[in-house]
Amino acid sequence: QIADDARATRFHVIIDHRSHPTNSLICSEMSAWQGPAILIFNNGIFSPPDFDSLMRIRVGGKQTDDTMIGKHGLGFNSCYHFTDVPSLISGDSIVFLDPQERFLRRGGDFQRGIKCPFPRNGIHQVPDRDQLVPFEGIEGIDFRSTFNGTLFRIPLRTVASEISDATFTPEAIIRLFEDI
Repeated sequence: QIADDARATRFHVIIDHRSHPTNSLICSEMSAWQGPAILIFNNGIFSPPDFDSLMRIRVGGKQTDDTMIGKHGLGFNSCYHFTDVPSLISGDSIVFLDPQERFLRRGGDFQRGIKCPFPRNGIHQVPDRDQLVPFEGIEGIDFRSTFNGTLFRIPLRTVASEISDATFTPEAIIRLFEDI
């Protein structure tokens, strides 16, 4: 849905079996989300209204545009079946979402989402660099130049949470895709 609305011409899904470092994260509790994930790529880039819509979790932003598949605002929310904290990189921006307001803090207050600028000098000087490691090298992401596309990272829920009791392994996701 998002790829279609962005007029993307390329789209693919990657099952990432890897586990990533947990030494420098946005908050230490995010370590549970550094494991296997579903990565969803398309070569479209988010517009400012697209970002605004995502940042207003549970509120769609395309209701008045009949040309958009995502006009009802429900499609992206389906990712919460698999994760509690999705993230994405699109163009020059990185977004982390936390609808429970458990992990993302800005100015002392918990946030449902944060949008940050894309680093231009690699990630080795970024304080929360391990949060970005899962993206590095995927579809050419090098944190030195604009990313010409959108890459969602849906880390798999491995323990029950307030959002859902459903847990997943990469093998379970592959079986789900095979069934579809």
